[in-house]
Amino acid sequence: MKKGLKIVFILCLVLGLACTGLALYAGTHEERVSLIRENQAAIAKQEAAAQAAALLGREIEVDGAVEPMEITPGDQLVLNIYASYSLLLVAGIDLLIVGLAGLAGGAMKARRRSGGKSRVNPAGGILGILMALIVLCLDLALASEAFLRADNLLNVLQQISINFVIAIGMTFVIISGGIDLSVGSNIALSGLLMAIMMKTYNVNVGLTVALCILFSGLIGLVNGVMVAYLDLPPFIATLGMMSIARGAAYTVTGGQPVYTMPASFVAVSGRVAGIPLYAILIMAGVFFLGWYALRYTRVGRYTYAIGGNENCAKLSGINLGRTKCLVYTISGLCCGVAALLLTSRLDSAVPTNADGQEMDAIAAVVIGGTSMKGGEGSMIGTLIGIMIIGVISNGLNLLGVAQGPQRMVKGLIIVVAVIIDVVRRKAAEAAK
Repeated sequence: MKKGLKIVFILCLVLGLACTGLALYAGTHEERVSLIRENQAAIAKQEAAAQAAALLGREIEVDGAVEPMEITPGDQLVLNIYASYSLLLVAGIDLLIVGLAGLAGGAMKARRRSGGKSRVNPAGGILGILMALIVLCLDLALASEAFLRADNLLNVLQQISINFVIAIGMTFVIISGGIDLSVGSNIALSGLLMAIMMKTYNVNVGLTVALCILFSGLIGLVNGVMVAYLDLPPFIATLGMMSIARGAAYTVTGGQPVYTMPASFVAVSGRVAGIPLYAILIMAGVFFLGWYALRYTRVGRYTYAIGGNENCAKLSGINLGRTKCLVYTISGLCCGVAALLLTSRLDSAVPTNADGQEMDAIAAVVIGGTSMKGGEGSMIGTLIGIMIIGVISNGLNLLGVAQGPQRMVKGLIIVVAVIIDVVRRKAAEAAK
């Protein structure tokens, strides 16, 4: 580890200990702080009553005047520290974790180098991402008492279900070196088709869901054909499809929403004994299939190979066009499943549904350690990234942060995650 970086981590430890120590010191005087604040509140109330009586020209009836408590310099210091108790505690714990993790990581790298081994974690630093999730949960638990309640955690699971499914498909696309910006529009159009088929044409719920998931997969296949066989950049191809699908979503209903779905359809996002059981089972199923396909099947190996070095993959005999089409089709099928979850949860289909959903999916995948340059990533990392995005959204909602700043935070997270990926890759190349 470089000397400057080591000094930074040591400073983090020192500052973390100082902040945590101050917070704990103030916490031990909580009873004294409460007494002082109660006394100050009583005096303020007494003075307000006296001022009101003076304005009205009346005499105030005093039922035992409250005498101000003597506040020593030590009391004043404790009051000042206690005013920032939560901030100091959160900052202190975060700095301690960063310092300890940095020094531990440096020690592990030094040991690997001394043993003649030097490599980058192929899973994208799963341990570091998991630690970030733990720290984030700890911070939000300190900032809001409602965060760790069972009902709130179940809400987080249900809220992330749509992004969870999309991000699984997006992981395949980004590992292959591509990107899919059409996922939100795909979900909106597929959800509207589900609603129209069930409401207008009385098509069976199961058949409707199956056909619309296949339709979403077809949209993904078209993306794959444009990228693989027409040589369009993934950004341009999927950006065009985003506009086409969103425009079609407005066209099929004239911009009007469709409400009130069949009870069996709405039950998919319902709760059993207070638990969003079906949504959890769908997420678990999609994750297992995605994880298994990426790790143990030929499709997964080819996806990594194409993202790592397309020319080498071609020379190895891999059918690039077929693999890319399959990767984008997987992303489309995931959009169909997400449309099922979203439409059943809202009990309505609106052309504006899932607007900006691609941002959350990309953020989850990139935070999870998948490289935007392709060839590197894992489903476990994506799972943790999804949880981080979901926890951040839930925490910001609990703290009353508006949607505008929330989008800014997510955009900043993507930028920071990509910067970390670039720095990590450069460090790996320098170590070779």
